[in-house]
Amino acid sequence: MRTGDESALEAVMKKYKSLAEYIAGKMLNDPSDREETVMDTFYKVWAARDRIDLSRMSLKSYVSMTASSCTVDKLRKITSGQPVDPIEDDLELDLDLEDEAARSVNLGIIKKCVSEMPQPDREIFIGRYYYELDVKEIARRTGVKEKKVWNILARRKNELRKALIKGGIIL
Repeated sequence: MRTGDESALEAVMKKYKSLAEYIAGKMLNDPSDREETVMDTFYKVWAARDRIDLSRMSLKSYVSMTASSCTVDKLRKITSGQPVDPIEDDLELDLDLEDEAARSVNLGIIKKCVSEMPQPDREIFIGRYYYELDVKEIARRTGVKEKKVWNILARRKNELRKALIKGGIIL
């Protein structure tokens, strides 16, 4: 791809299209929105081909992060710029992110909890909920076994849920 060979892009699309579709499908219901998001993903991958640093992450991870970013961008566009926070569903809480005061309080609690997490828990949590990496990739990057990654995520989500409820979460 670095040399501008479009057949390389086709090979990348063939290999990772289902991954991009899966990521888009987690948040977008409309098939045309999902398709547009997948195409945006590979357009951005192609546009950034000279800047992708494969020593920092795999191409699969780069495509995954780009697909997540494109999906959130599309969702923001669809919802008229309302903030999107995919962790809300995983916490099984109905956070009010539309009311500015509630949003500020809830996001402040989330930021505080995440910033107070020790390493590698913080890195694992951010990798999962900000970059939407799969557990296998997080385990590989951090050198922590997959089962322990799952345990850390469960424990930290539970702590965050409790902090949100204790901190006057607005439901």
